[in-house]
Amino acid sequence: MFENENKDFKDYDNCCSIIEKFLTICLPVTTTPSVNIGKIKTECCGNPIISLKKPDNCCKDLNDGCCKFTIVQKMKVEIPIDFSANTQIDNLFVDCEIKQDHHFDGDCCDM
Repeated sequence: MFENENKDFKDYDNCCSIIEKFLTICLPVTTTPSVNIGKIKTECCGNPIISLKKPDNCCKDLNDGCCKFTIVQKMKVEIPIDFSANTQIDNLFVDCEIKQDHHFDGDCCDM
């Protein structure tokens, strides 16, 4: 009998073992995003403003015989956008990570 063995055990012909196994679980997922744009609405906010000032990006050169001015108008633009995605989950598969180099010939428990 082993020195750390409990003497009060039932006599069974079995051997209990605990093993650990690492698995790689693969779950294929396919997602296809989509965007739908609804009817775009525009609305003027207030009256237009006429400016005789020369903005940096407008009316760079004054031509002889003409009057140039800038019209500034604030607008509100509403763009309804519906973002969605169609997602499909495929079948699960498992890689058991069985290594060929761990090969046992015969019984691993010699008595």
